[in-house]
Amino acid sequence: MGRHSLAAAVLAVCILAVFSNTPTQAQDLQWQVENPFRFFKSTRSFALHEAAYNAARGKGDLPRDVVWRTERRLNDPDCRDSSSPDRCAATAGKRYQQSRIGWAAQTLGDVCYDRNSRPRRYPAQCERTYSWGKAREDYVLPEAHTVTIWIAPEKLAGVTGECNWMWRPRRDGGKVETRKQACGSKLTIARVPYARDAAVSGVSVAVTLPNGTQLSERDVVVEDIFVVALGDSFASGESNPDKPVQFSPSREMVYDPTLLNDEVASHGPQPEIPHVRGFGLSSSDPQVNPKVLPRRLMEDELADRFLRLSSPEFRTYFDRAQAQWLSNDCHRSQYGYPVRVGLQLALENRHRSVTFATFTCSGAEVANGLFLEMDPRQGFSEPNGRKVRAQLDQLTDLLCRSNQRQQAAYTLPMYAAGSTSVSQQRVNMNWCPPSQRKRPIDVVLMSVGGNDVGFGGLVAYAMTESASDFAPIAAWIGSSIRFSPQVSRVYLDVLDERMKALKDALHQGFGIEPSRVLQTTYEPIQYDENGQLCGAQPTLGMDVHPGLNLHRGRLKETADFFDQFLGRLECIAGKGRNCPGNLATGASGTGFRLITDHVPEFLKRGVCARDPKRALADGINMRVPRRAPGGEAFRPYSPAATLPYARHWRLFRTPNDAFLTAHTHREGVSAFDILQPAYAGLYSGAIHPTAEAHAIVADYVVRHARGIVDKPQPSRAVAAQ
Repeated sequence: MGRHSLAAAVLAVCILAVFSNTPTQAQDLQWQVENPFRFFKSTRSFALHEAAYNAARGKGDLPRDVVWRTERRLNDPDCRDSSSPDRCAATAGKRYQQSRIGWAAQTLGDVCYDRNSRPRRYPAQCERTYSWGKAREDYVLPEAHTVTIWIAPEKLAGVTGECNWMWRPRRDGGKVETRKQACGSKLTIARVPYARDAAVSGVSVAVTLPNGTQLSERDVVVEDIFVVALGDSFASGESNPDKPVQFSPSREMVYDPTLLNDEVASHGPQPEIPHVRGFGLSSSDPQVNPKVLPRRLMEDELADRFLRLSSPEFRTYFDRAQAQWLSNDCHRSQYGYPVRVGLQLALENRHRSVTFATFTCSGAEVANGLFLEMDPRQGFSEPNGRKVRAQLDQLTDLLCRSNQRQQAAYTLPMYAAGSTSVSQQRVNMNWCPPSQRKRPIDVVLMSVGGNDVGFGGLVAYAMTESASDFAPIAAWIGSSIRFSPQVSRVYLDVLDERMKALKDALHQGFGIEPSRVLQTTYEPIQYDENGQLCGAQPTLGMDVHPGLNLHRGRLKETADFFDQFLGRLECIAGKGRNCPGNLATGASGTGFRLITDHVPEFLKRGVCARDPKRALADGINMRVPRRAPGGEAFRPYSPAATLPYARHWRLFRTPNDAFLTAHTHREGVSAFDILQPAYAGLYSGAIHPTAEAHAIVADYVVRHARGIVDKPQPSRAVAAQ
């Protein structure tokens, strides 16, 4: 045996003696996973949330609303007076601009999701950055984690000098490593081996102090959980782009294609256009031109130039200034509650790592969305952008080790939006064989069913006088934009069949037990600050277009159906009362855990709700900023000072909010079309939860998730390594 081999053997004997003879006390050595939310590439992004979480958490018991508190720490604007956007801008602090546009803008470029590829996807491997350097990791099943370990402060009392650290993998044949460093410094173990079988995962660590005291931790074992999100806009984060649109403080946009000249639409005198009767909150001012609205802050303005509005340059710069999303085809953002649940699970248990993937998509149904491809929210003119792949197909490809597939068939009720004709369609799915799955899924977070019963058509029904008013928009999206609850009841009658197929698909395609699926019910959107039905002020928050107003009678029809729909969701899940006896899901239901306990938080904070302590001022600030012809400033505030992620009493976006935050314009149509503001209001996320609302939902969902992840899956010990 050579000299080096003999030295290694002696060291191995010594370290084994330390691990065997030294009592393990949890308080002697402390450790945590570095950058444990594997969706983020770098420690910088996780540290942003960790700092806010630690400040929000405080000392003592974990607050029940810790996600909401963390959200407020991250997104409260840095100003002394946030009572109005203009006052906030006038009292801005150093971090005003950064805080104004929200925390997600800082982390958007630092995620393990390829938002620039077509089709967009999670990478098979993601290069992640740690304190010691970079590592390319299998995104779904990591081979190792980085761990930081240190000596408990009470064990360091009076200790100076250097300590000798030793560690070795817990699996047989692992290499022993050593390091000598100052006792007060933390040790970083760059690659702590990970395996799904906890018995052979992790490392054993020992340290010898200068006085000869030996401390050890035999089981530095990282718990890595896999969280997947599926479903629709109430999970995707619709209406909350990672980076919202920025608006010009002075330039306006005239939504009239016949007026495309620089003098009119940029900065010159505005044309005289007859007042539009009943035009919302601005109707009291006959000087207001409803076609004139704020313009995006564009490169030409930053360069102090004026582009010809009919020029290709203008459209190019206009498109470049659009909102940015984690996945703009689905209006999926980091503000969606599933991201916050995954983050919270990583923040509150630092011996845990969270592997996270969300496939949620605005507009998704069980059929067109989860099982089948669907139309994108935007970006359909891009190469390979005309369709969004089925969420279950995307998950299959991410999870499977090979191209092997096994086929299964499902029968789904199918119908076109607005039509009452229902047919049965056989859908073939190609699943990854169980032996080829990289790992089991620990938790599924899901919101689905709203689009299956025509949520979008019902919203348009409640907010518009007739279908003919917005017929061109219906043509743009290729379906009926507006229909009554009578149509939706036809869809409701077959929702159980779709949900039964989804339950079967999750089990057969991914081995997911129903009890691991957390399905959120939909939050009530229809109540004001007094708990009364919205509509007393029909155009409150809707004066972005003269055709929008909330009709209380139609809203009452919609609300009655909404209550019926929520009751049916409970029946389908197996927890309802007075349920139909012929549901496809049977008396026991899907077995999904339907989460409803967050609903009371929303009962007085609907789309029309104003802050009870300052209702008048809040109502004024719900108007869309406009400037009278020849006026010096926008009223009621500058659009450049919009606070999209500040705290509001309402927990849902109004059409005005959606216009000022996501500002989605229809591709292939003149940017100046008069229906673009209505499209931007309706299809940028109106009547969807704010980022603050998603944080509130996350606080409730994470309570249910804890109960699942604390119970290991039966297959965990025998899963593929």
